[in-house]
Amino acid sequence: MTFNEEINNYQKSIKSKLEHIDNEETTKTALIFPFLTVMGYDITNPAEVKTEYTADLGGKVGEKVDIAILDGSKVNFLIECKSTSTILDESHISQLYRYFNITDSEIGILTNGLIYKFYTDSQKKGQMDKTPFLEFDIQNITPSKVKELEKFTRDNFDINNILKRVDDLKYSHDIHEVLSDEIASPSDEFVKVIAKQVYDGVLTKSMREKFYKIIKNEFNKVILEEVDIRLNQALENNEDEIKETELIDEQKDGIVTSKEEVEAFFIVKSICSEIVDINRIAFRDHKTYSAALFDDNNLYPICRFYFNDLNRMQVGFFDDFNKDNKGRKTVNKVYIEDLKEIYNYRDKIVRTVKHYKRIKK
Repeated sequence: MTFNEEINNYQKSIKSKLEHIDNEETTKTALIFPFLTVMGYDITNPAEVKTEYTADLGGKVGEKVDIAILDGSKVNFLIECKSTSTILDESHISQLYRYFNITDSEIGILTNGLIYKFYTDSQKKGQMDKTPFLEFDIQNITPSKVKELEKFTRDNFDINNILKRVDDLKYSHDIHEVLSDEIASPSDEFVKVIAKQVYDGVLTKSMREKFYKIIKNEFNKVILEEVDIRLNQALENNEDEIKETELIDEQKDGIVTSKEEVEAFFIVKSICSEIVDINRIAFRDHKTYSAALFDDNNLYPICRFYFNDLNRMQVGFFDDFNKDNKGRKTVNKVYIEDLKEIYNYRDKIVRTVKHYKRIKK
């Protein structure tokens, strides 16, 4: 079995475990130790996988690292573990920072069993960097990051080869974060750089605000145009295959799935692909509407398509997270004339999916 296949099998096992995990120890047992097993480490051998590894910190004797991966007397890497419910922040990084600086390990990993952050000392020898050089959500890890992760397996671990890639990985990670922030909210500096290339006048406060709105809007348009091109290519290349799925079904119990509903679903799916594994976005059809759901669960609706009358198409959103007097999620409907108008509501879709991701961890 290839490493990719082992990771895929491990991913499939996560979902059924999450609802039963409520503390750090269970996170280790249910998620982190099985992950290390996939990585080829013998978790039953304390000479290889040492829990509660003791590191003496100056006058503080007995500082314990959750897990140390050993190779003889050398520490290959340290792992600081938190519960799946923990949102990893600077306080947890500083804890790993202390441990990292008093051992001979050159790799430190911070994880809550789902998110993994890999650190080293690329800036100053013996002092852990403040930002990771590799980070991923194991449930939604990309093929390129699986390839990088494979270098940390027992059979492939070579610290020299890993460190050769650190700079590229770290800069890629940091640049990705910067670009994500700029897309969400362009900084004054970025606005000035772009504005100067298209505007010769004085960049007053009102003009900066104007360019801020234009740049933010155009950022999203560029991204969505690329997504739209790929989506149309996918629809063209897979038209016959799509027709064989449940998306376009023959009439069943009075339910007919239209071409417009399918296309709307794929638009929503393409938007969601920016932040989540698209396999978690599912489609269901009903007599009066069809819906895009998170994890194929009616309790987690992303949006609904009311397309029975194509002259009065409506899309319903759930991003205000309110409930009616019967405890049902309220839906806010908007009229659209063209399916591409769904792109205009990207923020609503992204906000809803991010909320579901957070509460389902």
